[in-house]
Amino acid sequence: MTRRPAFALAAVLGALVIMSMVVAVGAQRALLATRQAALELARADLAVSVASAQAAVLDEPADSTRVAGIRVGVFMAGGVTAAGTARAAWRLMGAVSPYATVEIEAQAPMHAGVARALHRALVTPHVDSLGVARWMVAGGAGWVRVPLP
Repeated sequence: MTRRPAFALAAVLGALVIMSMVVAVGAQRALLATRQAALELARADLAVSVASAQAAVLDEPADSTRVAGIRVGVFMAGGVTAAGTARAAWRLMGAVSPYATVEIEAQAPMHAGVARALHRALVTPHVDSLGVARWMVAGGAGWVRVPLP
């Protein structure tokens, strides 16, 4: 029987290399899972802040004297809502009477930047059962998400 010199050393080094690669792959997967979770959290925060802004706009009373004299581009109302780390700013701007446009710009900080979303809708005043005029989304388009550059 011939003896191979340093066979055990090569086997141990090979096992260590394989184990370190397994650990590295596991660490990479954990990093990817953490980043994906951060993205999902940012998306959820953005969605909640946009929904809060939409509710705030539709809860805004529509003053009949201002509605009758709506002019294109005139600022009518605005506000800010927040959810988690996300923040949404909304603006109600005049369009052709009796319509107005709503623009909601939301953003949430991310690991390497900022996630942003922009939503728009055409609204019109609508009198509810209590006789109070509130804004209501007009037409069948509803809320439209506008692509950002």
